[in-house]
Amino acid sequence: MRDIERLEQYWHRLVLTIPQAKDVKGAVIACYPGLPMPQCNHVADINVNEDEVEDLLDEATRYFQSRGSTFVRFRITPLTRPRMLSSFLEDHGFEKKGEDSIMVFKGGRLEDKLNLDVKVREMSGSEVDVGNKVMFTIFEFPVEWKKGWDKLFPGWMQKGGKFYVAYVDGKPVGTSFLFSLMKTGGIFSVGTLKEYRKRGIGTTVTVHAVMESIKEGNDLHTLQTAKGGNAEGLYKKIGFEIDHTASWFVKKF
Repeated sequence: MRDIERLEQYWHRLVLTIPQAKDVKGAVIACYPGLPMPQCNHVADINVNEDEVEDLLDEATRYFQSRGSTFVRFRITPLTRPRMLSSFLEDHGFEKKGEDSIMVFKGGRLEDKLNLDVKVREMSGSEVDVGNKVMFTIFEFPVEWKKGWDKLFPGWMQKGGKFYVAYVDGKPVGTSFLFSLMKTGGIFSVGTLKEYRKRGIGTTVTVHAVMESIKEGNDLHTLQTAKGGNAEGLYKKIGFEIDHTASWFVKKF
């Protein structure tokens, strides 16, 4: 199996961990209004015939509306079928809103990339609020997202997700999250507090997650980031390479 096929299967199964997500003919759909970030609200792993596209769009629109959403979003990758779906969506009022690089780790030795002044710890259930507070500050998430996050996140940890927090001089300053499925380790929520950036913390917390993924027995390690962004360059230095890209198409109701 090619990496891209395995990564799309991983993404399909990951989406199904979101509350109320569902498999439909030729796609998987999730809409979680309590946390309106793209990863929790979209149609993905799309594989339908051209004459089925209209029905899929109608079904997705009804589903998003039934969940109280004000938009519907599609995730398009090189495996998306039919190939004309992007142009079809644009013809139906969708706009392309961002493109992510889906990266896989192809590097070698990792230990040399660690900043030994940074201590990384896995958060237990009783400590998770510490990590959440740091993460919300790093990514500047609106405070109204916390209720939705607090419902979603414990479920991910119960399913084996691991939440890591980086400390410098005893202060929590960075985060990453590892979720393993299909012997594939997906790394998410990598970030550092603004005042601590460019000190190797993001590199260290990413490398730590890769090392933990290897320990879990995964043989494919992946993350995604904004195409062409600064983080993409950081991940390349660690040993990640771009496997493919995913585009987001959005339409507001």
